Amino acid sequence: MIKVAVVALPYCHGSGILGIMDFFAAANFCDQSPGNTSGQRFDCQIVTIDDSPVTTYSGVSIAPTTTCDSYQPDLVIVGSAMEAVLGDRHINQSLARSTPLHGWLQDAFRRGATVASVCTGSFVLAEAGLLREQVATTHWRAAPAFRRRYPDIRLEADQLLIDNGQIICAGGATSFIDLCLYLVEKLGSPSLALACSKLLIIDARRAEQTPYMSFYGSKAHQDEVIERIQHWLEVHYAEPLTIDDLADKAGLGARTFKRRFKEATGETPLHYVQQLRVEAAKHQLESTQRQTARIIWDVGYEDASSFRRLFKRTAGCTMEQYRRRFSYVTPRLAAHP
Repeated sequence: MIKVAVVALPYCHGSGILGIMDFFAAANFCDQSPGNTSGQRFDCQIVTIDDSPVTTYSGVSIAPTTTCDSYQPDLVIVGSAMEAVLGDRHINQSLARSTPLHGWLQDAFRRGATVASVCTGSFVLAEAGLLREQVATTHWRAAPAFRRRYPDIRLEADQLLIDNGQIICAGGATSFIDLCLYLVEKLGSPSLALACSKLLIIDARRAEQTPYMSFYGSKAHQDEVIERIQHWLEVHYAEPLTIDDLADKAGLGARTFKRRFKEATGETPLHYVQQLRVEAAKHQLESTQRQTARIIWDVGYEDASSFRRLFKRTAGCTMEQYRRRFSYVTPRLAAHP
């Protein structure tokens, strides 16, 4: 039997915690392996920092099903801490509360347990020192905060799952589904994972977060001049723009402007404008049925092939694929007599 501890943090994604429990219960139901007469390949339990119930992001209470001291897991899954997507102040509060958990996580790792994180649970692994010399992923929106806090940890925020061996990280909040499917295949068998996929009606594992990412120009800096330019660009991104024009508007020399813009936002001015244009195109693809050529023109590009390459590189799919996946506008159907 594989012992699984699911760590529920204060302000966590509640459906993620219970969803993991449900997934491993489904795996036990599907398990028809020879010799497994108990039907319980996975023993899945919820643990909390102080063995007390936690309140989730949505206000629902989740109680632990065992205590940290009495349970020695083979697999630990640290659920998301939703505060980590809300800003640095919330991150500090959240991680300060998780400090008592670090020793328990370190002990589990030293005993050979696999340790995994879902979404912003990767912050807890980083605080516990378990991501040194590892590759991590986290929710794409929390990636800038992760990089600021842990500059020495290699973060690949476009990836949905990263397996370092004993440490595994999953990206967004619902990636617990992808993680569970992967873990059942890794710790159980491919046939068991397939059976779970069919029972729960889950597609094969997703590989990237890229199509789900949105660009939010970082304003978590103190450079008021650059912030003023950022706000201006959010309105005027489709206009013909040059570095000299932006530098003049900022009242700075071109070299000084480029340096300060990069220091403040983490992006070059050119890449920043490109990201704004891609986001504008995404919005039109989601909310209209306009021709892609017209959208490309509207966001400030005359070279359609160049923008299509930029869009695919940024979003991980073509404009047409993006529209099919994310459009919430239903094409008008032909009337039938």
